[in-house]
Amino acid sequence: MNKTRMVAILALAGLVFLLNACLNLPLKTEYAPPAFHLENPQPVVLAQLSLNERLAFEEGWKSLKQGNIDRARKEFGKLDRQNAFFNLGEGYCRLYEQQLSDSEAFFQKALELNPDLISARIGLAIVYEQLDNQEKEFLQLREILKKEPDHNWAKPRFEDLRSRMTGALMQEARSWLEKKRPDLAREALLKALFYSPELAEAHLQLARLYRSEKKFAQALTHYQALYNLLPRDRQVLKEYAETLEASDDLSKSLDIYERLKELDPGDKKVQEKVEFLKNSLGIIELPSMYNEITGSQAITRQDLAAILAVKFNQFLPQPATPPIIVDISTSWAARFIIRVVAVRLMDKYDNHTFEPTRPVTRAELADAFSRLISYLKGKGKKLVPIVPPEKVQINDIPADNYYYQPAINMIAYQLMELAGQKRFNPDQPVSGIEALRIADILLNLAK
Repeated sequence: MNKTRMVAILALAGLVFLLNACLNLPLKTEYAPPAFHLENPQPVVLAQLSLNERLAFEEGWKSLKQGNIDRARKEFGKLDRQNAFFNLGEGYCRLYEQQLSDSEAFFQKALELNPDLISARIGLAIVYEQLDNQEKEFLQLREILKKEPDHNWAKPRFEDLRSRMTGALMQEARSWLEKKRPDLAREALLKALFYSPELAEAHLQLARLYRSEKKFAQALTHYQALYNLLPRDRQVLKEYAETLEASDDLSKSLDIYERLKELDPGDKKVQEKVEFLKNSLGIIELPSMYNEITGSQAITRQDLAAILAVKFNQFLPQPATPPIIVDISTSWAARFIIRVVAVRLMDKYDNHTFEPTRPVTRAELADAFSRLISYLKGKGKKLVPIVPPEKVQINDIPADNYYYQPAINMIAYQLMELAGQKRFNPDQPVSGIEALRIADILLNLAK
């Protein structure tokens, strides 16, 4: 064998030896970390685990973040299958492997076992984003924000998704309106309000649709929402007032026209409408003190008498023989006091006084409105309690107290509410806003 051939054989043998040595060396595996957001569970939730469970989960979570799914599964497998954290970990392993349906099932199981597990809701939101299921993604993001309103990951995504979904629905609604398909436009508008409840445009379009169909109750729901959102928008107020008048709620319509008059004192049409409604309601002129009731933190007996007489004017007759009351000659509400005392909605005292400036308590307010309910029933109004009176429990008024039954009635008709520990707080004062609100609710029930 010549020398050159011998060198070549030796070189080849050396190469084979080196290659064999390399093949027997352990190779280091490169893992790809997850491309999705992976947020650690809240410490307060993790604290529910035993020490061994927590160590296993944390090791598995660490491996999951590295992309070592096999190691992660090995650690998560140390947990019981009915443990929320096993299902959470396996859900993310399946998500890493793009097994979206299985991932969804594991996340849902985790939430079934522990509804406070925000990390599971994040996982579901990611699954639904990848499945392009915007409705389900929206619901999961909303649930996260209910628990953590400023959640750094969920909040911007929720706002962006809500904006996109609402915008698409509004565009769809406009298209249906142009095509004269109000039924489909209404459906899109209601969906838009589900995602964006304070969207003024959706409320306005729905109010106009219902109004055009003479569905005034539904229209008024949206006009009321618009009034809360845009209290100085004169076009909204005008349509609101007109719809109230069309539904025969003249008193409330007058209130809105009065608001329009404040915003534009020079509008003659509004002034004429105010006078027309006042005449229709039998109101010549409301004293300026009546308008100040809204700002009162503690109304008086004369304030309450005025509210009852003004709001329920159409049901209260002018007394043929006015009751004798000796201390109301200087009261701004004297004529209102006479009307409510004449029909026993409020009482004068044995010495023929009314004490018009004495503050009204919650118990006295309940008594007056309870009497009013009985009076309206006597006029043929079908007023039905929302809550059975026998199921109402009040802990701070004895059953043998005069004001017990009036208070029960207020809760049964949902005109007033109980505070904590089922307390009525009978001796507390009443604000003007609360008294007017109760009057408006009862007036709507009566109509």
